[in-house]
Amino acid sequence: MASNTERWVRGFAALSKFREREGHCRPSEDHIEDKFNLGQWVSVQRYRKDLLPVERRRRLDAIGFVWDCRDYRWDELFVVLLKFRQRNGHCRVPAMYKEGDFKLGYWVSTQRKYRDEMSTERRKRLNEIGFVWDAKMGRPRKFGGTARRR
Repeated sequence: MASNTERWVRGFAALSKFREREGHCRPSEDHIEDKFNLGQWVSVQRYRKDLLPVERRRRLDAIGFVWDCRDYRWDELFVVLLKFRQRNGHCRVPAMYKEGDFKLGYWVSTQRKYRDEMSTERRKRLNEIGFVWDAKMGRPRKFGGTARRR
């Protein structure tokens, strides 16, 4: 059986190889790299973050290790929202709108739903770009219907 140090070195090498090929350090939980359970190894590193020796954390940071996938995903979708705003001039994303693999409309709806539990920093970032918190208020008005007669 391999020592803890040998297993860590093997995991780091597998993650480095994965990153070189895929461009990120976020393998799926069940990912196997060269007969090594890399997904599980990555999960253990995240779970034991505060117990890892400083040198191991530095090495992981140096290759772009993602310690918190939720924060990473939020930032990733925020950037997608910024691009949407730049293209469209507003943040009123239709509920079912997708941009590539990103369900941006769903994400925007989720931000509205959980705004009271959201960190002050995230709320501030959204406010700074003109995020529309009330979907009904943010809808563009439609003109040109039939006028009602008396």
